[in-house]
Amino acid sequence: MPTTKKQVTVKPEFNDFLQAVDEYTAQLPLVIRMSFRQALHSEYEGDYGKVEELCRGMLASHPENTEVLALLGRAQLSQQKYKEAEETLREVLEKEPERNFERIEHGIAFHALNKHHEALRELLKADPDKDYHPFYYSTLGDCYENTGNRMGARNAFRKEIAMWEETGEMASSENLDGCFCNMIYLDGSLSLTELSADLEVYRKFLREAEMTETMQDHLTKNIAYWSTLLTLPAFRDPFIKFVKDVEQEGYLLDSPGYGIINSAYRAVESYRYHEDRKVDAFMESFLSAEAGDRSGSGNDGDTARAVQLAHEWYMSRCIDEYAQMLLYVAEQYPHTYARTVTFLEQLQTLGPEKMRDNILDRFEEEKFVKAGRDQISAELDMAYQKVRAAKKQPVYVAEGGVTYKRSGKKIMPNDPCPCGSGKKYKKCHGR
Repeated sequence: MPTTKKQVTVKPEFNDFLQAVDEYTAQLPLVIRMSFRQALHSEYEGDYGKVEELCRGMLASHPENTEVLALLGRAQLSQQKYKEAEETLREVLEKEPERNFERIEHGIAFHALNKHHEALRELLKADPDKDYHPFYYSTLGDCYENTGNRMGARNAFRKEIAMWEETGEMASSENLDGCFCNMIYLDGSLSLTELSADLEVYRKFLREAEMTETMQDHLTKNIAYWSTLLTLPAFRDPFIKFVKDVEQEGYLLDSPGYGIINSAYRAVESYRYHEDRKVDAFMESFLSAEAGDRSGSGNDGDTARAVQLAHEWYMSRCIDEYAQMLLYVAEQYPHTYARTVTFLEQLQTLGPEKMRDNILDRFEEEKFVKAGRDQISAELDMAYQKVRAAKKQPVYVAEGGVTYKRSGKKIMPNDPCPCGSGKKYKKCHGR
């Protein structure tokens, strides 16, 4: 498993910290100097509640001291007391507007309160080169994205990554990974030529970062998030190349998220076989039903299982007609075909008629529909006729600055998917 090759923390060494404390507190009034030193030690150890307690004690005798107020605001921010932190840091800036680091933290507090315009205003007033703050660019990027400036967001995330490339340091691997996730998503959605190069930098980061459980979880979620861009044909090859690298490097080998790799392969294949003229609408709906997520509980899981069984019933009626196409699918779309193997082996063992009886037994046992066996069979037969008659629907996508005109009614999330799978659009090709 990959290990860290470079120093990845911006926390100072303890001896350097002690020296900085001595220099910093020398300017403070003698009466609060010891308490302030204790507060800085508590901050270094991560005990922010103790920092706040000490600061309030100092403010009782020195209510106007901006150094104590600034430390209090920082402690409140670290404890996620965002409203209190915003008020404290605003007081600091009213007294000393030139304080750059506190200006950045004031912007971060606004961002945490979802006041993105106010946060952006404060962050843009600050000079990030004067005082390095590990969350400046990631916060700036999120503010830009939430205020509609997607290119500004992308460039802000890239700036934080560039600083890591230059120094080998980062606030945390999780924070930098978030910058990569957002930047690469924006590269893809904006159709930027930097996409492949940025994915290569991310590969370098993954090789150097410690692949903790948290990082594995981040990587899994990144792949799932980026797969929403597969409507863009230009994104598919770089995406699948990255997924193959993740598989080969074994980053997720011992992770609960390992299944995302096969899901990603199947996701890419689903778009490709949708556009493949050798795969008709009926086969596409069958493959989509077989690839559906049936692991969930409740209505969604039951619906997916019922859709799968229905399509298996349909296929059992025309298996001879589709034998050659299934061989083609096995060769061209192996990850998708793998989901059908259990059914096809069972079909070969039982034969079509017994397979349909077996499926009707499942419908009755699991009570997917409240109807008798004869009615279920009749409804499946009617549905089969409709699915066999269905035609492939075109996929309309927006790529870069060009939006393709949609023909007909807009597909809403809860509408049936046009691929004919029987699932809601949001649960199928709208994912």
